[in-house]
Amino acid sequence: MSRAFRCAVALVTSLSGFSIPVDRRAATPTPSSAPPKEEAAPAAPTEPEPSPSPTPAVDCEARPLDAAERETLVRLAWHTLSGHLTGNPIKDADLESYALTPCLLAPRGLFVRLKKGDQVRGLQGEIEATRPLYQQVIVFTRRAATRDPRFLPLTERDLGGLIVELSIIDDRRKVQGPGDIRLDVEGVFLEKWGRRALFLPGIAPSQKWTAETTLDQLCAQASLPKGSWSESARIEAFTTEVVSGGPLPASATPSPAPDPSAMPAGSPPPGP
Repeated sequence: MSRAFRCAVALVTSLSGFSIPVDRRAATPTPSSAPPKEEAAPAAPTEPEPSPSPTPAVDCEARPLDAAERETLVRLAWHTLSGHLTGNPIKDADLESYALTPCLLAPRGLFVRLKKGDQVRGLQGEIEATRPLYQQVIVFTRRAATRDPRFLPLTERDLGGLIVELSIIDDRRKVQGPGDIRLDVEGVFLEKWGRRALFLPGIAPSQKWTAETTLDQLCAQASLPKGSWSESARIEAFTTEVVSGGPLPASATPSPAPDPSAMPAGSPPPGP
């Protein structure tokens, strides 16, 4: 065997074990088995969001949540809030006591507002259906409690008298201008140049704004020039289903877990 041939064999052998590095940031994250955690402070690393659960076959936006589902969301929000403020965060095992029906597993947009009397103490959420509804409740309840920059973070001492209000996004529709918005029943969402702002239903009427004033106020919220909504802006009107309540009695027992056969296969528990 010639020396040149032996060198060629050695080169092929060494190349056979070479692998191209994969950009893990572009890979789809595996659903986590832990409850969702708050996004880290700017200096700390963050974990990827969980992949959303498959959308159930039932059209959950076509009907209101039933009484048991509404109670489940209020209990879950309060479990999350009290645990977050007392250093006892909700755990994966805790979710086994909640009846997570297909409509609570369906991705929905959601805003969580924390109130004490008539005073808002935190408001966080998103209009997009990026996570299952129950995960949205956990994530945005935490953020509303301690990560809304407009308010002082809540503490354990603030738990008394708080009300949790969940605004679940229902129908969304594009509108052509102010004359197409029903401010008495709809919220308004505006997006332009990558900037976004919205008002939940009831905000504009409470301020006695006209539709035009409402759009101007949205532009101001999004740091856009006044009146810029009139050209190339995406404007949507939407309705919400509101679920609210205070802390449930300590004697309240958890809802039984649903039959696994009634839940969509592969539905992940909340992740970071």
